[in-house]
Amino acid sequence: MLTLSLLEQPVILLTLGVVLSLILPATRVQQLITQGLQLLGQRLNGERYSPRYLKRAGSGALLCLLLPLVATYWALAVLAPWPHLLEPLLLWCCLDMGRLSRALPTCMRNSVDNRPLARLALSPLCLRQTDPLSPLGLYKTLAEVTILRLAADFALLVWYLVAGIYAALLFGVLRYAAQAWPHKLVAWRAFGWFPSLAYRTLAWLPFQMFAFSLLIYPGSIRAIKAWPQGRLWAFAASGRLLAVVAGGVNVGLGGPRRYTDATDYYPKLGSQLYINEAATRAILWRLVIALLFWLSIAWALMLIPLLNG
Repeated sequence: MLTLSLLEQPVILLTLGVVLSLILPATRVQQLITQGLQLLGQRLNGERYSPRYLKRAGSGALLCLLLPLVATYWALAVLAPWPHLLEPLLLWCCLDMGRLSRALPTCMRNSVDNRPLARLALSPLCLRQTDPLSPLGLYKTLAEVTILRLAADFALLVWYLVAGIYAALLFGVLRYAAQAWPHKLVAWRAFGWFPSLAYRTLAWLPFQMFAFSLLIYPGSIRAIKAWPQGRLWAFAASGRLLAVVAGGVNVGLGGPRRYTDATDYYPKLGSQLYINEAATRAILWRLVIALLFWLSIAWALMLIPLLNG
């Protein structure tokens, strides 16, 4: 009975989902989900429609996805002999850390000697074009993608612990929809408006928490000074997170990038120094330690009542 009760603890189920993602990344599953959403969006999104119609279409499509998914998961949870074990599987489908754990070593190992292979490994993880990336652009893209994707994983796990599996399901669907219908691209700006807004709303507080935990490293004074720069970013919580990380290791993030043939100019965050391989590795280690810090807090909050009881 004690074993069964422990397997019902959200922290243990969360840890199982994280370990499963790291051992067996859900790369193919996530690619299929994103491609399916893109095909659905392409059928509903078009230049011939007004922005007002497209906003409603994007909102309606999201609701039409959520309701059947919630009903399906509820039915599976009712019928399954061990419904709690479905929760790590759902988290596994939504976590990006497993994909990152496979792609990042390849990118870092080939960033100097074999840049085409590094760009190829990074391409599925980001929206921007990777072919024109210089070594500096490669390190900067690698850092930004890792920061934002791990922060999104953190937000997913926070919502799971705070509000349960249905909140995690909602956040996961919003995250997939925001990636498949990217609001930052002109072609998807109206259709992806509501999924992007809903995703940013749910991600705001976890992103702030994650940014605060990154202030405890060496360079915290620089990170605190860089904190207000986040207001320059379109999504202030993401900008604040990038600014804190960049300021902490004393490098610059942001700046120009290409999502299409045209170059988009984003605000520069952090310092004026160029990012390099050593700084990129320092960023990756700081992110891993920050995630372990929050996971250890969750385990402590679970174990203390159990041991005292």
